[in-house]
Amino acid sequence: MNKKYIIFAPTYNENVGGAIAMHRLCHLINKLGGDAYLWDDGESNFKTCEAFDTPTIFTTNLQDYIVVYMDVVSGNPLSCPHIVRWFLNKPGFFTSNINYGANELYFFFQEVFKDPNYAAQHRLYVMYFIKNLYKNNRRKDRVGSCYMMRKGLGRTIVHDLNNSILLDGKPHHELALIFNRTKYFYCYDLHSAYTYFASLCGCIPIVIPQEELNEFEWQPEERLRYGIAYGNTVKQVEYAKKTTHKLAQLIAEFEQESEKHVENFISVSRKFFKGAQKSQEQLKNERLPYISGLKLAKNKIILFGASETLRTFNSVFTIEDIQFEFIIDNDSNKHGTTFLNKDVYNPNVLFKCDELFDVLITSSFHNEIKQQLASFDNIENIYSIF
Repeated sequence: MNKKYIIFAPTYNENVGGAIAMHRLCHLINKLGGDAYLWDDGESNFKTCEAFDTPTIFTTNLQDYIVVYMDVVSGNPLSCPHIVRWFLNKPGFFTSNINYGANELYFFFQEVFKDPNYAAQHRLYVMYFIKNLYKNNRRKDRVGSCYMMRKGLGRTIVHDLNNSILLDGKPHHELALIFNRTKYFYCYDLHSAYTYFASLCGCIPIVIPQEELNEFEWQPEERLRYGIAYGNTVKQVEYAKKTTHKLAQLIAEFEQESEKHVENFISVSRKFFKGAQKSQEQLKNERLPYISGLKLAKNKIILFGASETLRTFNSVFTIEDIQFEFIIDNDSNKHGTTFLNKDVYNPNVLFKCDELFDVLITSSFHNEIKQQLASFDNIENIYSIF
């Protein structure tokens, strides 16, 4: 009997490429005759895409399933014996930490995300474009620029900020309007579908180069450079202009190839897991330290980071019967709000309480947060999901 699939995905967000890819993978597996589900405990306000066939599941009987994790997931939180890791970025890019296990199967989204330390031999390129919004209105009065940080947050801004619009956090319909009235789109995120969206609207996307990374190292596959300038040299800008007309056909190819890649994914994963799985001893040895630690906790448990990561992992706490008292976050906009039916607190206020706490960091900024927590005397144990 063929195994079913569980996609351990964040909630659907049309502005987050990783979430879109994971939900789309689930949809295409089902479209192609497989049996796939998104992981959802039914209590975390998990969102799906109405246009996709993505049923949800919550079970502790995982013997007949293959679980697909994104590259950022540390360890095997569901303790499933059949694990696929999908490299939607370079392993360790977001968290500076990699924790994978034995007898796992790796796939990469595109060539640039392959890692020589992990034998990812198969490409799984799954794309979904909102084509009806991003169209060139042929305006002659374009002025100024726009820019986006996203995964490039923290990089030095090098373009002229005069009359330049920050795009992070804006919805797609607003982005389409901005792309149609500005001349240039400066993208500090090295790999983003928004460069294609800008190009489709007639706005020239300029990816801000990373030091000592040439255009072929940045993107070795030429067709993925169509319509995009890597740096603002005259040569690169001209290349973007001359190749932007190829994008419509390229996007059509992406959609066709996505299905072929998923077909291959189904075939390869089924074959691999007919003869490979994690033993009970391996599952025991790979058990995440924070789960063992929190199950034995004598102090009140605090989760640091009211994030989508926490929403995704909330089901793991349910399965493991881990009860947490508080959620804290450094973002002042979240203080006083509720998340997963818990109030979100300012850490500087909560840690003034005269009692001991154990803290689990659920933010990718775990190294910085660990340094921050070192200043408090009433924290006995610090763990991180990453």
